[in-house]
Amino acid sequence: MLHRVLEAYDGKIPDNIKVCFSNTGKEMPETLDFVNECATRWGIDIIWLERYADTAPEGHKNKYVYETRQVSYETAARNGEPFNQLLKVKRYAPNPVARFCTVDLKIRAIREYIETLGWETPFVSYIGIRADEERRAAKMHGKIESGQECYLPLWLEGITKEDIYKFWSNSDFDLNLPNNNGTTDWGNCDLCFLKGQSKKMAIIRERPDLADWWADAESSLSAQVGRGAYFRSDQPSYEQMKIIATTQGSLDLGIDESIPCFCGD
Repeated sequence: MLHRVLEAYDGKIPDNIKVCFSNTGKEMPETLDFVNECATRWGIDIIWLERYADTAPEGHKNKYVYETRQVSYETAARNGEPFNQLLKVKRYAPNPVARFCTVDLKIRAIREYIETLGWETPFVSYIGIRADEERRAAKMHGKIESGQECYLPLWLEGITKEDIYKFWSNSDFDLNLPNNNGTTDWGNCDLCFLKGQSKKMAIIRERPDLADWWADAESSLSAQVGRGAYFRSDQPSYEQMKIIATTQGSLDLGIDESIPCFCGD
């Protein structure tokens, strides 16, 4: 999508367009490398953002306060720091019903950055939903939320995951994460709770260490909120998934779809 925007403006992003990347600290290192490489190879400025939560002082009108920080590829959090702080302040884990992590750590980070520029809201936000994601596209295109109007150029142009796979296959650089028929299961947060259990288990089998952050997060919250400490009530805990994945081999979990990580779903 970003490459097509570049093409539309003869290879130079105009001043009234900002390219932003919101980092939760739980993206795979390859994702951070890829974002940086896009900026370097295509000669564009990508704004790196992180949003940190805190408990509001007594008498404040809100329960929580947030600070959006501009960082860089070199200084970006790589150990879940923004996500950790959000969990510490909220004192419960996001889940498929209350997916506040995407809104709090990504969408609102971009909105708050745009507000510092003095731009009017709602601003138009380009989102890379494809033509083969019709249900999601129909719900999101033109929707105004959190100061953003969703615009889906790939969907409008009929671009599918096969088209995107072909584009990157012909490129001299790529994301460098496993590709499953045009879908990158390792994308977004490494073991995001919205991913299907079979996908998470497959990732844990290859990288058991990735389960540790998620297991520690559930463990640190469990004494305070019980089952609310778990990202999914309908699946094993991350500690249990690590044990199963590393001791019992591959299991057939049947149909196990992931839930897209977008607030419009």
